Amino acid sequence: MNAEKRKFKLRINLFDIVIIIAALGAGFLLLRLTDSGDGTVLGTGKPVTLNYTLELFNLPAGTAELIAAGDRLTEVVEKRYVGTVVSVEYGPYMPTSKNSLTGDYILAEIPEREVAVIEVTLEAVDTGNEINASGFVPRAGMSLSVTGRGYAGPGVILDIKR
Repeated sequence: MNAEKRKFKLRINLFDIVIIIAALGAGFLLLRLTDSGDGTVLGTGKPVTLNYTLELFNLPAGTAELIAAGDRLTEVVEKRYVGTVVSVEYGPYMPTSKNSLTGDYILAEIPEREVAVIEVTLEAVDTGNEINASGFVPRAGMSLSVTGRGYAGPGVILDIKR
C-alpha cells in the first residue's frame, strides 16, 4: 500500500540544468539578433514605395500593346501580387546570338516577337535586411514570370529604385 501512495518528487539533474541554460541562451541570442537598433524589430520594418523596372521578353507580336498603366501584375508560379504598372515601352525582341561564320555576338531581331520594358510600383516593407512585399522579395537580375489582364510572359528585373 505504501508503494502505491508514493509522492512525485521533482528531480533535476545536471543534464536538465544544461538544457535549461541552453534554451535561455538561445532565446536571448534570438532577441539580440532580431533587434535592428532603431527601436523596431526586424520583420516589422518601415513601409516604403518601391519602383522597379521589369523587362518582359519574347512576347508574341501585339502583346506589349495590351499592357497599360494601372494594370496589376501577378507572379505566375506563386500567384503573388508583384506591383502595379506605371508605364510601358516596347520594341522588337533582339536577343544576343553568335554568328557561326565570324564567331562574333550580334543582336538578331526575331520577327513576330516583342520586348516590353515596364516601370512597376509596389508597396513594401524595408526590414533593414531586405525589402519584402508579402513574401515577394524583389532583387535586381531576378527572373520573374508575370501575368496581367490579357497577357503573360517571362521577364527579368533590371533595376530597383527606392
